[in-house]
Order: sequence, then C-alpha cells, then structure tokens
Amino acid sequence: MWQRFYDYLNRDTRGAGLSRVLLSTAFILLVWQLLTATFVTNRMLLVPPLDVAEAFLEEVRTGAMWTNAVATVTAVGTSFPAAVAIGVAIGLALASSRVLSLMGGPLLSALNSVPIIALAPLFVAWLGLGFSSKFVLVLLVAVFPVVVTTEAGLRAADKNLIEAARSFNATSWQIFTTVTFPYALPFIVSGVRVAWARALVGIVVAEFFGSFAGFGFAVMAAGQTFDTATLLAYVIVLGAMGLFGSMVFQSVEERLAPWRKE
Repeated sequence: MWQRFYDYLNRDTRGAGLSRVLLSTAFILLVWQLLTATFVTNRMLLVPPLDVAEAFLEEVRTGAMWTNAVATVTAVGTSFPAAVAIGVAIGLALASSRVLSLMGGPLLSALNSVPIIALAPLFVAWLGLGFSSKFVLVLLVAVFPVVVTTEAGLRAADKNLIEAARSFNATSWQIFTTVTFPYALPFIVSGVRVAWARALVGIVVAEFFGSFAGFGFAVMAAGQTFDTATLLAYVIVLGAMGLFGSMVFQSVEERLAPWRKE
C-alpha cells in the first residue's frame, strides 16, 4: 500500500500535486504545534497554528485583511506585469545585438548587485508615500531576473535548429517566432517565477516605509505591538501568494512549452 501511495505522489497529475502540498502543509503544522508545545513556550516568539488561524479570521472579520489585500495586490498587479514586459524587452535587445550586450551588460550587472531594497527610504523621499514609491521599487526589484533569463534563453537556442530553418530559406522573423523565442520560453518563465518571489519581497519592504495599508504595513504594525499571531497570519498569506504564483507560472510554462516534459 505504501509503495502504491509513493508511486502516486511521484505522478505529474494535479491530484498528486495537491496531495503533495497537503502532506507538506500537514507536516509543517505538526512540527509547528510540537515546537510551541515543547521548546518555544514564549508566545512573543511563536504561537500555535490555531492562534494564527484565529488572528487571520479576526482580520477578515474586521475588514483589515481585505483593505491590506487591495493595497498590496493593486501595487503588485500593476508593477509586476510592467517589470516582466520591460525585462523581456531589454533581454531581447541585449540578445539581438552583441555591441549592446557588451555595453549594457556590465551596467545591468552592476545595478542588479545594488541592494535596491535598502534604498526604499530614498524612493519614499523622492516619490512620497503611497502607490508611486511601491510601483518603482517592485519594478526595479523584479525586472532583473527576467532580463537575465530572457537573454540567456535567446542565446541558448539550438544552433542546429537555426541552421535547419535557414536552409529552408526562413526569414529572421520566422526563425525568431518558430525557433529562438519558443526555445527561450522556459527560461523566460523561470525568470518570471523568480521575479514574482522578489516582487513580493519588494512590496513588503516598500510598505514597511511608504504605505498606510498593505500586507507589509500590517506585518510592521503587528511586529511593533508584538502581535505574533497576526504577524504570522500575514506572512502565511504572503507565502500562499508566492506559492500560487509559482504554480500558475509553472502551468503557463507547461502549456507554452509542452516539449519540456517529454
């Protein structure tokens, strides 16, 4: 029986994937409960899962969860697609021109090495509290993984396939649409998945300094009042957003590049 269950978990079906998520979640909750019952008894450091669930329901009941969700989702929902579009465009430009790549590549590498999150107070001073500072910060944090993976994917296209297309008198545009870009799609989606995680980190940090609403603002407020249950409730919601986004982008990759599973 255990072998059949193990084989079931190894499948690539939606049911098996959901089962893996439920099992891992149950394991984490069990370990969490054991920690709070034995080793970590200080409720300012860690609270049981049930307390976090009660804090979550209280935030939903009072409407605070929805107010903060609207602020965070609005900022991420506008800045993240912009970061993806700009990242893909820059990656295409760098991959299409060796001179541009040699000139712009080092600059982008230097900018990517800058701790942009640490500059959040500066962006707030420039752009003020609210949407603008959050939009710019998330954009700058999320754009670089998409740039790097787009350029890498386009340059990694199979040269034999390109030569075969040229032998059939394919134009540059036809080669790009039928060979190069489809080959780069898994790379781009991988960059988008990384960018999504970085965008969530960026929005939380931005809301620490430059917002009166949002998940980051709620986490900061709960931390200042030592409300560990509410803090963890918002952290779990952010984690769920990250997991949901990663699963969506993985599904998109499987639809756009089904040959990757073959």
